[in-house]
Order: sequence, then C-alpha cells, then structure tokens
Amino acid sequence: MEQKSLEVFESVPVPKAVFKNALPTMAAMLMLLVYNLADTFFIGQTYDALQVAAVSLATPVFLMFMAVGTAFGIGGTSVISRALGKGKREYARKVCSFCMWSCIVVGVVMAALFLIFMNPILSLIGASSETWDLAKTYLSIVICSGPFVLISNCYANVVRTEGESGKAMMGQLLGNLLNVILDPIMILGFGWNIAGAAIATVIGNLFGAGYYIFYFLRGNSSLSIRIKDFTIKDNVCSSVLVIGIPAALGSMLMSVSQIIINSQMAEYGDMAIAGMGVAMKVVTITGMVCMGLGAGSTTLARLLCGRKIMETI
Repeated sequence: MEQKSLEVFESVPVPKAVFKNALPTMAAMLMLLVYNLADTFFIGQTYDALQVAAVSLATPVFLMFMAVGTAFGIGGTSVISRALGKGKREYARKVCSFCMWSCIVVGVVMAALFLIFMNPILSLIGASSETWDLAKTYLSIVICSGPFVLISNCYANVVRTEGESGKAMMGQLLGNLLNVILDPIMILGFGWNIAGAAIATVIGNLFGAGYYIFYFLRGNSSLSIRIKDFTIKDNVCSSVLVIGIPAALGSMLMSVSQIIINSQMAEYGDMAIAGMGVAMKVVTITGMVCMGLGAGSTTLARLLCGRKIMETI
C-alpha cells in the first residue's frame, strides 16, 4: 500500500500529486471547524449566552486532547513513512501499534487528571459563578472521550502513510458529521442544552476512533495496532516523540493562548467571553486550511525521502 503514494508522486506533476493527497485532509480540517462551530451555533439557539460563554471557556481545554493526539499522529506518520520508504515494514508496524496504545494510556491519564483537578482548571480558564457549573458539566462529559479523541486525531494522520488520504478523511468526517447531526437533537430536541452538546461530542469521537480501529482490524492495512506489536524499544518511543512534540506545540500553544485570553476577558463579563469564543472559531478557518495542506503533502515527501535513502544504500 505504501507504493500508492509514491506512484502518484512520481507519475504526475508535483502540484497535482500534492493537491490530490492534501485535498481530503483540508476537507477534514474544515469539517473539524464546522463541528466546533456547530456546538456554538446550536447552543446559541437556546438564547442563553451563558451557555455559549461556558463552551467558549471549555473548548480550549478540550483541544489539549487533540494536540496530544496530533503529537502521536505527526510523529508516528513521520517515522512510519520513512520506515516504509526504506522497506522496514516490521518497524513501521511497531510504531503504529505504539501510537495506538500510547493514545489509550495517555488519554485515560489525561482524562483522570482533568477530572481530579477540575475546579483549579475552571478557576484558571476564568469561569465565573454563573458559568462555573455549565463549563464543569460540559468538560466533565467531553473529557470522558479523551482516549477516543487522541486515537482519532492520531490515525487521521497515520492512515495517510499508506496513501489512503480518502479513508483518513472519512474517519474524521464520520465523527464530526455525526456530532453535527446529534447536536440539534440532543441540545434542542431533548432539551439537554450544554450537556447534550457534550454527549454529542463524545458519541462523535467514539465513532471516529472506532472507524480507524475497524480499518486496521479488517486486515487491509500493512500496519498494525495489535498489542503484541507494541514496544518502546528500538527508539520507537523517542523517534515518535522527538518529532511529534515540536509539531504539536503549535496546536498546544493555540489552546494556551485562548485560555489566557479568556481568563483576561473574564473581567469584562461572560458576554465578552461568549463573543470572543465565536469570533476566534471563525478566525481559525484560514489556519485549518493551511494545516490540512501541510499535513496532507508532507506524507508524500517523507515517503519519497525514505525511498531515495533506500536507493543510495
């Protein structure tokens, strides 16, 4: 399967090859933005600005899970791409399995820590007495999907190493689209308000992660997520993290900066936070498109680099 991307890259002009591989990723990133906007939009239909403010406060905290998943995804993608380009299939399988089980363990640990330190976190992000319970309800529910968020964001990157950009996109689209469909049902139809938005998010992430797990369990992939292939030896762990952590710092710092902005805006009231939260989501459209273009095209470059290195040996 790894030949697929290389054949595309070598047989057509570079711009066309990059566009073909990056377009699904860009579409998935835009769908991620739509999913983020959906929570705000449908909660806004309750005409309760405090709930909008609570979601604006909680979202940057929840995005920390996505950033960590991206660390494993980008780091794993880089190592796997170079391994496949060099013909080291077994090593690529070990890296893929390492990413899966690391996402599960780290996701569970992060969720537990966030729940334990929920009150200090709410104070840090600037929750007021009026938004405190709302933000706590939203965060307490969505944090339960932490491991699934990590898996979904990780394997949206990893699956592209086999040239399956379409399938990588489908996993994200499935989860995000399901969330958008469930939002009006649970927020407005069932009258669950902010709790309904959180439950819809959990279900969407569960199905998104399930899609990628099923993709590997079907046996159509040359990679593996089986526990028997898991290892931290042979520089598997360090190779993934040394690339993944710097790559994910951008997303992490975006969340941190938004948390700082929200905490500073808290002195101007909850309505200011609500307005800022909506505006920031719109502003991220350009960033999402650029991130999708970059993530979708780098896999081709890494595979080609691995092949060229192999040819010189």
